[in-house]
Amino acid sequence: MISIITPTHNRAALLSRMINSVLKQSFRNWELVIMDDGSTDDTQAVVNDFKDSRIKYYFTKNSGAADKRNRGSEVAAGDYVIFLDSDDEVKEQWLEKLSEEVQGKGSDLVCCGYEKFDHNGKSIGVDLPKDLGAMFDNVTASFLAGSILIKKEIFEKCGGYDQELASGHHTDLLLRLLQNPEKPKISNIFLPLVKIHLHDGARIRHNQEAIYQGSKRFFLKHTELLKGNSKNHFDYLSVAGVSAVRTKRYKKASSLFFKALQIRPNSLKAYMRLIISLMPKLRDKFWKK
Repeated sequence: MISIITPTHNRAALLSRMINSVLKQSFRNWELVIMDDGSTDDTQAVVNDFKDSRIKYYFTKNSGAADKRNRGSEVAAGDYVIFLDSDDEVKEQWLEKLSEEVQGKGSDLVCCGYEKFDHNGKSIGVDLPKDLGAMFDNVTASFLAGSILIKKEIFEKCGGYDQELASGHHTDLLLRLLQNPEKPKISNIFLPLVKIHLHDGARIRHNQEAIYQGSKRFFLKHTELLKGNSKNHFDYLSVAGVSAVRTKRYKKASSLFFKALQIRPNSLKAYMRLIISLMPKLRDKFWKK
């Protein structure tokens, strides 16, 4: 059995699309564990409209997506778990392809690709599993919600998702899995089986405060690893710098951009970011939300 775990908060208007895509799966041995993170809209009523015993609904107080994914795993009955966001959907062969990979190769973790759609439903790009670079031991993977099937036992042994992280949950999880002496056996499906819908509603990727706070904790947790991988260190500092500007932490932003420039002193982009962060009349316009 595969347990699909979906944290959700006030997405009643989007939830039906996700549930319907799960109901259309060609692979039938699944359960959908919906962890309601304290919704105040009609989420429960939407779920109750679906008369399928494989759909399980749990309502709890608001505590964030990471906690809901972990608690969903605790009640899940499947040997494997996969985390699907409530505003996305999946293609009909999603679980079938993933389960075939497990059965054929005995994989502990299987990744697949995903396709992005804009708010008008237009496809704007496909991302497939790829070499993630030296910081990730050059493993080939795709680590985004919906694209990661993992053996429940391994997920729980590594401690699940870090509930103290405001963002970067999947990246942090993968790093901890790879740092474990008993590294999981990873395989990939080079097909876009997940549909990621971009919209103006609440998402972590739109929450600049969450990105900033998540970056702070990520730096503290993985300082040595980042120092040993200049490209990733540069990229994370730059992302944190932009979120610092967008949350009005201007001095911190300049400090982050300066650190990035020290890593890549010949980078024109890094130099320009630092200069712009010091210009009050320009920085907010340049990095508008």
